Amino acid sequence: MTVHQDYEIKINLNELIEKRIPCCDLLHPDHCLTEQQVSEIAHDIRMDLNLHDLYKQVDQHIMNYVNAAGIDNKDHWVEPHLPDLERDLKEEVGIEFD
Repeated sequence: MTVHQDYEIKINLNELIEKRIPCCDLLHPDHCLTEQQVSEIAHDIRMDLNLHDLYKQVDQHIMNYVNAAGIDNKDHWVEPHLPDLERDLKEEVGIEFD
């Protein structure tokens, strides 16, 4: 088993929404979202989140590395493992979470 550093990305959807549109219940009710509205939007995002753009970027970086490192891929054994490499973003579909 190999030992390598894990890289993680954690996204708080509520905070991300609040960076885009401020959340303030009392100060400017006509120009901001309530905490409840932010939570509802975050829930909608969570239910409809599509990670294929991220998968496509990962697939592209893997192929770039394979090519740059001179890994033998003359039989094209890498590509079948990278289904999002050639994905047309117009064909995007949502991912269902359990």
